[in-house]
Amino acid sequence: MELSTLVSLRKASTQRRVLFYLISSEKNLTPDEIAKELGLSINAINLALFHLHKKGLIKRPSRGIYSYKLGPLLVPLLREYLMVRKRRR
Repeated sequence: MELSTLVSLRKASTQRRVLFYLISSEKNLTPDEIAKELGLSINAINLALFHLHKKGLIKRPSRGIYSYKLGPLLVPLLREYLMVRKRRR
């Protein structure tokens, strides 16, 4: 993962919300399930999933199913990086 990926993720609140939801759920989810849980439109979720997948942060094990890709050790680091930088603004 490149630093530019993380920098762009700091600015994309929907992508962050989707990513953290996938991390916390620890299972494969459909865009409909994510949209319902986060209270966002299916279009917003699909766009966020597209970008997260393109960045290599999530995987798509089958059509219409998504899950978190990175190892569990990176979760606290990712959360800390994104939240600390956000608070410093």
